[in-house]
Formats: sequence, structure tokens, C-alpha cells
Amino acid sequence: MPAWAAGQRRLLAQMSAAAEVFRERFVYRGGGLRRHGKLDDDYECFTAWPLVYLIGGDTALLEGSIQAWNGITRQWTYQHQRSVHREFVRHYDMLHLSEAYVGLQNFGLADPSIPEHVERACRFAGFYTGQDPEVQNYDPIRRLIRSPMTGSGGPEFSSSADYVLNYGHATLHPVVLDLEPGWDKDPVRHAEIQRLYDEVVISGDVPMNLAITGLVTHAHILSGEDSYRRWVLDYVDAWIERAAANGGIIPDNVGLSGQVGATRGGQWWGGFFGWTGRYSVWMMFHALGTATESAWLLSRDPKYLAFYRSQVDYLLERAIERDGDLLVPHKMGPQGWHDCRTVAPYIVGNLWHLSMDPQDWATLERLHAGARHGPHAYAYADSPEPPAPGAEQWRPDGPADWNRVWDDLSGNKFVENEPAHLRWLAGDNPGWPDAALMATSNHVARCVERLRAGDWEHEWRSQTVTAQNPVLAGVLAQMTMGAPFQGFNGGLLVARVRYFDPARRRPGLPEGVAALVERLTAERTVLQLANTADVARRVIVQAGGYGEHAFAGVSWEGGQAAVAGRHLEVVLPARVALQLELGTRCNVNAPTYGFPEGIGTTG
Repeated sequence: MPAWAAGQRRLLAQMSAAAEVFRERFVYRGGGLRRHGKLDDDYECFTAWPLVYLIGGDTALLEGSIQAWNGITRQWTYQHQRSVHREFVRHYDMLHLSEAYVGLQNFGLADPSIPEHVERACRFAGFYTGQDPEVQNYDPIRRLIRSPMTGSGGPEFSSSADYVLNYGHATLHPVVLDLEPGWDKDPVRHAEIQRLYDEVVISGDVPMNLAITGLVTHAHILSGEDSYRRWVLDYVDAWIERAAANGGIIPDNVGLSGQVGATRGGQWWGGFFGWTGRYSVWMMFHALGTATESAWLLSRDPKYLAFYRSQVDYLLERAIERDGDLLVPHKMGPQGWHDCRTVAPYIVGNLWHLSMDPQDWATLERLHAGARHGPHAYAYADSPEPPAPGAEQWRPDGPADWNRVWDDLSGNKFVENEPAHLRWLAGDNPGWPDAALMATSNHVARCVERLRAGDWEHEWRSQTVTAQNPVLAGVLAQMTMGAPFQGFNGGLLVARVRYFDPARRRPGLPEGVAALVERLTAERTVLQLANTADVARRVIVQAGGYGEHAFAGVSWEGGQAAVAGRHLEVVLPARVALQLELGTRCNVNAPTYGFPEGIGTTG
């Protein structure tokens, strides 16, 4: 029996026990939190819980996360700041909105039968598709979201300038060429800058709004309503057209008229969380990734993959080599493209998982060959204080190691463990399964230690609670489903396979069964299943997280079978590990949350 199989089952049990410690420390019986971060941070605490459940974790993970989602929503509606209306945030930027609602999307994967989740999904999507007459965030004629700040209260055209401008998340250029230090301390100057900020930055659409496509895609899959699918494709198409008209690169601000740079004299850069921003590429490619996943899943049209690829290529065409490192510009400003940093591997890795295209793998290998030094791209841009000039410039700091699995990450930083998984799939990181399980187990144990001590604080105080969440789906999803890290900003589950337990009539691996996806190609999935139990188990394997793939034959040592369709059932004798080679037809089915026949929805 392989060591990884026993380790995977131990980790599932460890997380289930740790989840109870987390709930005792931070969650009231009704589901509300005893301590709050920002609103999105509160919801983020439970985003991974339904994913771990559908991999094979305890049913209490799903029940606890649903209870917490409801409790948090009630708290922010009636008690804490009252910033939620109709169960959705009144006004917030899409970076944080999309972080908050990934967990709601995961409920659809875990149990699509809950009526209030279907109703919520449709109501929330209606805030953006124009179907709700009271909430007009979207202009269907110009195909744009009217502001970076939206929600159940509609578009907001005034928002505090202090944080965004002081932290470098946007600029007023060319209306204000150089914003002087201390502007926010002078009441007269502050009022003037606030007025300009509202006019220049908070009026019109920005690429970060593409992250809402995940939630609208969820509404389509859950309800079957085709208008949601059409909206996603129309909205993504609008951004593709803007990029094409802008020399091939996506602009970061579109005025209410539909004109790029309308509030900046035609300047296409400088917008909210855009090309001048502190986390420019990081934020924009998370949103682009969600939009690409959604449009590709709903249409199976390769133009959406080509659009994403074109944005990567645009940056790589401007790459430089310095000290053996391949660096690309991350920012655009008056001096042109600048701020050269490494390319985060997930940016290309996620595209490859969607496309299975050799050219995308070749780009990954180019990045790997050009990664001589660390750290990751934004290692010097992670302070809770406003950045000093030049303090966050990337600089080499030790050797790069794509094989390493980090055990001290949290939140969206878990994506830094994508390189190790990619090298496993490449065949040159054989120790990855054991290292990944050990790192995750250490992380869970550290969270429990902090929870029991009761006095740990995160540097970003708002993340103190969510950073102690001991339920982590990343490594388990990589191992069992061949899935990359789920995009933090509305991202979908991009999985090659998922599982159902016919004996317990629920999603997930049966008790004692572990899974490891070993290799992926466009037409082949190599999967190892191991039964650590002393009795035989049956497991149903589904092609794709949403049944979007299909099987085309299966072979194993000593046998083969002609199978077709979304599902196949495997009988595993006691204490046996079995390697399967699954012929796979990728992206041939419309996505569904539906379960195989005979599988219930509540474990």
C-alpha cells in the first residue's frame, strides 16, 4: 500500500477534527462568527469546507459551512455594519466580492438540491445581468458594469480614495500627474482629490469585474437558465473586443460611454486594480482566469483560451533576462512598461489545465527554465502598511525551487504551491505527494495549536481568523482530482475527475479510499486508486468536476474495458492499489451539478 494513500486518509481525518476546534474557538452555535475580519474574510473562512467534503471529508464540514454562511450573512445584515442587503453585499469591489462568494459556488458542487441556494444564485446573478429592475449594475447596450463598486445596492459612484491611492491600487494620471505625499492630511486637498477620484476611477468598468462571471456561471449550471450563459459570453466578448482595439492588451478602464480611457483623455491604463496597481498582474489574471474558465466551460469555444493566452504572450514578448531570470513587466505608467518580475507559474498552469495544449506546456517549461532565483513575484509587496517608494521592487533572493511545497501559506497565497504540482505532472518531482501531504498536515497542526492557545494575531489583523482555518482543499484537490488551485476571485473547480460513494450515496471518496492523479494529457488520465480498508469498496469516478469530460475506455494491469460517458464504477478489493489509464475526451459535455444515478445529495 503506497504511503501517500494512508497519509491522504489521515489528512482528511485530521482536518475534520481540526474543523471542530475552529468552530469551538470562533463560531457561535447559530453559525455567526465571534470575531470578524472584513466581510469577504469572514466568508473565506469556509470556502474550502464544501470542497473537502466533496473529496471525501466528513459531512459535518458541509453542514458547518452552510450554517456559517447563513450566520455570517445574518450578522452583516442586522448587526455588524449592516452592509449586506438581500443576502448580498450592498457595495464592494469585485476583488473582494468574488473572494467572498467562491464558497457559495462550491455548495453547488457539494449539494445542488438545496432550494434556497438555487434561489440565491439566481437572485445574485440577476444583480448583474439586468434581470433585477431594482439593481442595475450592468449596461446591456455597452456591455459594461457601471462601476468598480457594485452589489445588491447597484453601482456606487463615490468611494473612499484614501486606501486605493495611498496603497497604489490606482492612479489619477493624467488628470493629476504626481499625487503629493500627505494629500489626505489637508482637508481642502483631500476633498479635491476625492472628487477627482470619483470622477476618474469610480465611474465605469474595470477588468476586475470579470470575476463576477464565476457566480453567474454558477447560476446557469444550478438553474439551467440560458440567459446567464449568454450574459457571461457577451460580457467576456466585450473585453476581448476592447483588447483587440487596444493593440492586443486588455485596457484597465472603460468609461460609462463605453470608450476606453473616457475619464483619462483616452489613456487606457491607471484604473482600479489595473496596470498601475500594487498587485497589477496578480489581480487582473485572477479575474481573467475566472472569465476564461467560465466562458470556456459554457461554450467550449477556443477563442476564450486564445484571448487569455494572448495576454500572457503580450507580456512575454516584452520579457527581459536578468541574472538568468526571465522577467516580464508587471506595470504600465508614464515611463511605459516597467516593474519587471517573475511570472507566477499558476498564470500559465491554469491555462494548460483548461487547454491541454502542448504550446501552453512549452510556455510553462520556458518559465521553469527562466526561474533561476526566487522569490515569487509579489514577495516584496505584502505589507499591511502603504508602500514606500521602491520598497516593493522585485529583486533576486536565493535560488528558485519549483519542487518545494510551502507549509506556511494562507488565503490566496496557496497558489504558490502550484509549481510543485506542475513538476509532479511533468514527471520530475516524484516526492511531491508525500511532501505535499506533510506540508498540509503541518499547517493544519499549526492552526490547531494557535486556536488552542487563543492569542495568535495575523500581521493583517483582519485575516487573523481566516488564517487559522485548518480546512485546506488545495493539496487534496491536486492529488485526487488533478485540479489546480481554485482561483481566489470567483474561480471554478477545474478538475479532471471527481468521485462518488455508492454505498453511502454521497459525493466523495468512500471510507478508506485514496486517489492520486499521476499524469494528464488531452486524451489520457492516469489515476491511481488505493483502498486502505480491510473490506472491498466501490467508487464512482466522474469525468470532470462538472461532468464536462467523457471517458473513452479504461485499462489496467492485466485488463481493459470499453467505457464511455461521464461515469465509471470501480470495485476495489481490500488493501489494493490500482493504476487506471482512462481514455478521456475533454470538454465534450455541457456542465452539470447533477449526480450519478443512485447518489443522494446529503451524506
